[in-house]
Amino acid sequence: MATFDGPTGLLLQVGPDAGLDPDELTELAARLRTELLDDLDLTDAEPVEEETAPEDAKGLGSLAGALLVHFVDIEMLRAVVTSVRNWVGRTGHVVELSLGGDTLKVTGVTAKQQETMIDDWLARHAAVS
Repeated sequence: MATFDGPTGLLLQVGPDAGLDPDELTELAARLRTELLDDLDLTDAEPVEEETAPEDAKGLGSLAGALLVHFVDIEMLRAVVTSVRNWVGRTGHVVELSLGGDTLKVTGVTAKQQETMIDDWLARHAAVS
C-alpha cells in the first residue's frame, strides 16, 4: 500500500474546456465537492481561491470550478477518482485531475477506455511513498 507523507493535494478542475462561464463552473465544482464530502472520508476538499492557486493557474477563469482535494493514501486517491468518474458519467461534464504535474482528463469515453486510463494514471502514483 502506497502512503504519502501527510495529506496530499489533488487538483480537480471541472469542465476546463466546456465553454461554461465561471459561475457555472463554480456551481458544478460545488456539486462535485458536496458529493465527494458526503461519500468519502476526505481530509479536505476546498475550492481553489486566487491566493491558494497553484503557480501555473492563470487568472480567475482558470480557478473557477477548481477544487483542491486532500487525501492520505492511494486507496483514498482511487476512491476520489472513482467518484469523479461516476460524477462525469452522470453529468456529462469533463474533470481534469492533476497530481504532481501529472494530469488525467476524465471524460465521457467508454467505461472500459476510461477505466484503463485511470488505472494507468493511478499506477504511476501508487509508486509514490
